[in-house]
Amino acid sequence: MPVKKDKNGKYLVRIDRQGIPRKNKTFDDKVEAEIFERQYIAKYKDIQQQNLDNRTLRELVESWFIYHGINLSDGERRKTKLLYACAELGNPIAQQLTPEKFVQYRYKKTSTGVDRITAKTFNNIHGYLNAVYHKLHKLKVIDYNCPISEIDFIKIQERQLSYLNRAQIDTLMESILSGCVNKSTWYVAQICVRTGARWGEAESLTRKQLHDGKITFEFTKSKKTRTVPLDSSFYYQLILHAGNRTPDQRLFDNCISAFRRSVARTDLQLPKGQMTHILRHTFASHFIMNGGNILTLQRILGHSDITMTMRYAHLSPDHLMDAVAYNPLADE
Repeated sequence: MPVKKDKNGKYLVRIDRQGIPRKNKTFDDKVEAEIFERQYIAKYKDIQQQNLDNRTLRELVESWFIYHGINLSDGERRKTKLLYACAELGNPIAQQLTPEKFVQYRYKKTSTGVDRITAKTFNNIHGYLNAVYHKLHKLKVIDYNCPISEIDFIKIQERQLSYLNRAQIDTLMESILSGCVNKSTWYVAQICVRTGARWGEAESLTRKQLHDGKITFEFTKSKKTRTVPLDSSFYYQLILHAGNRTPDQRLFDNCISAFRRSVARTDLQLPKGQMTHILRHTFASHFIMNGGNILTLQRILGHSDITMTMRYAHLSPDHLMDAVAYNPLADE
């Protein structure tokens, strides 16, 4: 606040600014008071500048990976995406990243250029960056809050998840059987459709993960094991395929490329980004349509949040049927 003259004719300096120790002092001369005020503020601004965390955004990402990211199942992938974003943002001082700069970056990535990305992909990057700041603040590695936490994510129109009907499943499996040299492809695809497993979970199975008519999936996205039973005839086929493998030997060869070629030999039009994940959606969708319980499905799929599983709830035979019974024209 400006220097003021008090009732005694003295000039009062009252300094009350965030980050600077409060100070009240009186002077006989106004010029002397103003000089003191300027010098006092300048002194503590210099101290603040010296204490400023000058680590770059890239350095924060590297610290995040050491303290937390390395323990995530997709930590390496996140780190790669984060470092790429750091470079595109110009690798600013992490504390000085502003909402305006980030929103400008978002516009550039989602609206311009030949390499623009989808809103969903950018929301993932936004979420990853938020998580870096929040985790490091929680661990006391930084003492400031996330500078972009108040920026809203891009709203995305929710779409119904695609799945294969029984005829399409048969078409796909026939294409695999008739055209694949890699025999693992059929088994992996069958496991995904029968259990809702992710392709990588099924493809990397070892002999010890088959037991008592069930499959136990390890090294999952949630880092929790889950066990799913199989019908006896298919389980018997898997046991025959496993043969004399030792407990830690893999059951299948890498076969995702063979699966893609199998799809290409059919007239199936799969949504972008769902080449193998469509099998997981297919299991979940049919499970609910056949009357399965949503909480049971959550456990089978290994979702840590029921919100993810609820995407399939609308496929339940009695989903929201009260809309038929209780709508205004229900008695006509």
